[in-house]
Amino acid sequence: MSARDLVAALPPLRETAVFLDFDGTLVDLAETPDGIAVPEDLPDLLDRLTEVTGGALALVSGRSVGALEEFLPGFEGVIIGGHGAEQRIDGLLETHPLAGSEALGQLTRAVEALARQHPGTIAERKPTGVVLHYRRVPDLEARLVSRMSDLAATHPGIELHRAKMALELRPDDIGKDIAVGLLRSRQPFDCRKAILFGDDATDEVAMRYLLDHGDLACKVGTGETGAPLRAEDPTELRAALWMWTSGEGSEAWPSKD
Repeated sequence: MSARDLVAALPPLRETAVFLDFDGTLVDLAETPDGIAVPEDLPDLLDRLTEVTGGALALVSGRSVGALEEFLPGFEGVIIGGHGAEQRIDGLLETHPLAGSEALGQLTRAVEALARQHPGTIAERKPTGVVLHYRRVPDLEARLVSRMSDLAATHPGIELHRAKMALELRPDDIGKDIAVGLLRSRQPFDCRKAILFGDDATDEVAMRYLLDHGDLACKVGTGETGAPLRAEDPTELRAALWMWTSGEGSEAWPSKD
């Protein structure tokens, strides 16, 4: 659907809790984690969304909180990093107990060794996990999935998650659905219609959670999804979000005023 059609299907922004993935949703994907380009208008867009929602805006990403802070140094709102393993709320950072543990260090070193054995792959360290990117060598997928599954099996409390050309080992008691559910229970996110915008398989579980609770979800990009709404790409989504902040659309949802 077009940006205008998408906005027409959304409730009034001032009555909505907004959850936004980052890579592939707000910014285009790149060959390497550090290769993304942050659009010039994105900081202003996030500030405007925060203002209109009264602070009921959160970034919910697989990246670490620290990485998002580097890409968006002026953003002071809620950030959920590491798929929920990190939470920055009201400026305070809470991190999963596995962060900095020797077990996670051993796992990270093992994935880095695996990357050295397979040129074209990239091992990305995170405070609460480790990711193996294989976008440059997609033909290695089956082999890498097998190796990463073996590593997960030897580390209690760790599980393997698949994303777009990436394999992540992370704590097994976290998830975007859990993080979104916790935020939905606290101000200013509570008592609002909620929506998650995301592009990847890791977002689908949180989308299902919201849909099961009568909320909304929007898929960004191609591919199968359970979300009833879709934006073609991050550019179209940002255009829709700008329209939404100006009060355009929302015809399908009468205001509570």
